[in-house]
Amino acid sequence: MKRQLVVERAVEEDLVATTTDILQDSPSAARRFVTAARRTFEQLAQQPEMGRQYQTSHPRLQGLRIWRIRGFTRHLIFYRVTEQTVFIERVLYGGRDIARILDGGD
Repeated sequence: MKRQLVVERAVEEDLVATTTDILQDSPSAARRFVTAARRTFEQLAQQPEMGRQYQTSHPRLQGLRIWRIRGFTRHLIFYRVTEQTVFIERVLYGGRDIARILDGGD
């Protein structure tokens, strides 16, 4: 069963920032990135169990799941799942200090 998909505002900001970075080197790669991200969001709405639990001791982040963007495997999607909805919360480059960002430090 496909769940409703909710893309949080922070994700749109993440996508703009990442696309801007990629665009400097390759406009075609930037377009592919956005397309791949959106397709991966749709896949997660269809099969939210694809991702694994994000390992953290922070109570606010419990239940968060993680999955890679196809073709851009260093870019990670952080999301939550309810019975009817997949909430895409962040899209982050894997080389960043993810724990600090998710903990509200960026």
